[in-house]
Amino acid sequence: MPAPSIVADRLYGIQLRPQELALYGEQVRIDLRYAPVFEDPDEVTATHYKVLVCEISAELPLDDALRRPAGQRLLLLKCGWELELTSADECRVGTLPEAPEEMKLLLDRVADTVNDLARRARLEAPLGPEVIERLLADYRARAGA
Repeated sequence: MPAPSIVADRLYGIQLRPQELALYGEQVRIDLRYAPVFEDPDEVTATHYKVLVCEISAELPLDDALRRPAGQRLLLLKCGWELELTSADECRVGTLPEAPEEMKLLLDRVADTVNDLARRARLEAPLGPEVIERLLADYRARAGA
């Protein structure tokens, strides 16, 4: 099957706590989920959709200034970007192979969005190039495993 072509990408949704992200910046965990999106698993089409969701959370310390229970995870960011792809040949949804540039494009979009919002809040950009490169390397290592 020929490699799919990227047709469009768009913001899927965002939830952000910029001040708390800045507060817990060194103690965060970043999780990525990347998957196809479809309603009917038997549909055969040339147009496909995938969504990358990036979540950043922090485990609350014992001395949390907001007096939340220790050990609880606080969701600081949830950002999703959707990718629209097309294939030369129709295939069943959820079976389209991943193009090499997909994850990098979506991670860059997430970073641009989050960093722009952080700057508007007069905070340091949390997703710098080194963070994106590490996330991309970790993702590719897991995908190859």
